[in-house]
Amino acid sequence: MPNITLNNISKRYTPDHPPAVDQVSMEIEDGAFMCVLGPSGCGKSTILRMIAGLENLTDGEIAVAGKSLDHVRKGIFVPPEKRHIGLVFQSYALWPHMTVARNIEFGLKLQKMPAQERKQRVADMIAMLKIEGLEDRYPAQLSGGQQQRVALARTLAMNPGVLLLDEPLSNLDAALRLSMRAELTRLHKEFGTTIVFVTHDQWEAMTLATKIAVMNKGTLQQIGTPDDIYERPANRFVAEFIGNPPINMLPVTSSVAQHLINISGFSIPSEASTDQAMLGLRPEGLQLSTDASGKGFPVVISDIMPTGGAWIIELQANAVTSENESFSLVYTTQTPPLWRKGEHVFLRAAPHAMHLFSKDGERQSLSINSKTAAFAEMKTPNLCKSKTEDIL
Repeated sequence: MPNITLNNISKRYTPDHPPAVDQVSMEIEDGAFMCVLGPSGCGKSTILRMIAGLENLTDGEIAVAGKSLDHVRKGIFVPPEKRHIGLVFQSYALWPHMTVARNIEFGLKLQKMPAQERKQRVADMIAMLKIEGLEDRYPAQLSGGQQQRVALARTLAMNPGVLLLDEPLSNLDAALRLSMRAELTRLHKEFGTTIVFVTHDQWEAMTLATKIAVMNKGTLQQIGTPDDIYERPANRFVAEFIGNPPINMLPVTSSVAQHLINISGFSIPSEASTDQAMLGLRPEGLQLSTDASGKGFPVVISDIMPTGGAWIIELQANAVTSENESFSLVYTTQTPPLWRKGEHVFLRAAPHAMHLFSKDGERQSLSINSKTAAFAEMKTPNLCKSKTEDIL
């Protein structure tokens, strides 16, 4: 399937309300696993439905290989059944009166595929999705994961060039969601189908996608690889939406932010030196020490919360400043942290974990300060060392 191109597409349901999708442009490459990620109501499912042809554009164009499927100004609209696109809904939408085999076969019958070929295709899909032995059951007799596999089998049997998935894992329990993520990754590699996957779950997007498009209030915030989205967020919304626990945000004028920026060898651009500019600190990039010689900022441990394989450490600076700043830090190692609640420690931030945002929320670059750059050299953490050394 050639590339899918969205050119300034918009969708407005009523003239008096803001658009559900507002001038979104992106290109989905052949064979890509694209995740459209964002909070509820951001327009991600509307984009999926417009690609499928279930929603008409208010403005813009959707094209495949340069051929328009939907172009408002030219009056072009290709109906859904002629787009060669498969769609799996959040509710799966299986026919309740049909067996598993008949559900999978349904679309093939509409295509008037010969009976023997249909039978073989259904058998192939049942084997591929690992639902052998369920052929004669009805949807009500299946678990949520089994229903999800049947819905995928029914769509993949049609051999679509593009597979659209609208939050298909949201109805599953945590363990099954994990196994189905692995299943989707396997199917993507095996079929080579272009997949557009809508989700509000950042972990689904980060673990599945080759590209992520982050949406908010109908507008595209950023598009890039999972590493791009996490390591180089385009604005404050993306930085705060991606990451668990969320990124720490501090005013750049606070003493904590000033100190961490300085010892990391950075300086703040003059245009960002305002009360409204913010410094973001990824919890995974913060480091603790009991040694004051590391020039870290003095903080107090207010809480230590185990999460299974990792610990979230809450820190407070109010014992040494009047700003009452608090931070979250992630400690990942095979042994529990040796620090205790109420202990006084010193905080540093790895340079790669620091992100600067203007008063408008846009990403800005931190400048290298040659006078303090020597402090920016931070060694790779050795998790086998004791707490008295400058590590996390």
